[in-house]
Amino acid sequence: MKTKKYKRFFKSLSEAGDIPEELYDALIKKIESEGKMNGRVYEFFLSELERRGLFEVDGTPFSTKNSAKTDGSFKYKSPRNPFWHIGHAITSTVFKFLGWFASAFVLGVWRVPDRKKLKGVRACISVSNHVGYLDAVLTRYAFGCRKQYIVVAPHNCKNDFGGALLKSATVIPLPINFHGAKAFTDMLLYVKTRDGALHFYPEKSMWVGYKKPRPLKDGPFHYADRLDIPIVPMLYVYPEPKGLRKLFRMPKMAIKIGDPLYADFTLPPAEREAELKRRTQDAMKNLYEDFYGIPLSYTCDDPQTADAVKAETPETDGQ
Repeated sequence: MKTKKYKRFFKSLSEAGDIPEELYDALIKKIESEGKMNGRVYEFFLSELERRGLFEVDGTPFSTKNSAKTDGSFKYKSPRNPFWHIGHAITSTVFKFLGWFASAFVLGVWRVPDRKKLKGVRACISVSNHVGYLDAVLTRYAFGCRKQYIVVAPHNCKNDFGGALLKSATVIPLPINFHGAKAFTDMLLYVKTRDGALHFYPEKSMWVGYKKPRPLKDGPFHYADRLDIPIVPMLYVYPEPKGLRKLFRMPKMAIKIGDPLYADFTLPPAEREAELKRRTQDAMKNLYEDFYGIPLSYTCDDPQTADAVKAETPETDGQ
């Protein structure tokens, strides 16, 4: 972790009003006491975000320089171009192999027992928590050989060679305005016609190593209702490392998959999207509790914690 980079990141969060000034000051003091930005400081950062209920705050620094401009001018696909199909086939195959390799050797995932829940499911939207830079490869591995597309923020898809490779390998950047929404929706419809899986990270931001599922945004549930396809809830979890992985302190992850969930079309559109979102959140909660064997709770829900946070927050005069 680069200390200067994280100091700038924490400063930007404070200046934007995403975190209170006293938390920024505490983070800087923590970095100074540790001598550098490290895992202990980062764990403190995430624990403070949870304690304050700031679940939408970005968990890692990122750059928007040279990012894809999905404002209606971004070209998601070229289905009439045979070279586009050839490039797509090659890059998606390579990324599937890399997904298997990274899942098995880097994350310690050699099999996905819950994959049987995907049997018979054609086009769908999968959702999960977002806990690391490599969790996308584990999702790709979980879907096996079937077509899968990952929806990402535009800053993850740059206007360079690397961005072109990601785009060719079925990365779909979100639209940044109303004009970009039509092209984005057309791309999702294209994926549905190919019986592909669309993966969303509806927690909005990545919190590295955070185990609990966070509140979900509305996007994937709107599109699941609009496309009339099911939601597949997933959860990245952290089993206890054993053997060589424990000896060499190598990471160990797994992916849990819930049963597909379908919208209730007896409800009005707005209600059925909210109800589908609620059932998905409950399913992810159940995946967490079944795996870890403890109830899912957040420190911000503790009345004593809420009182402590309120006492720490400076009073303002309303000006």
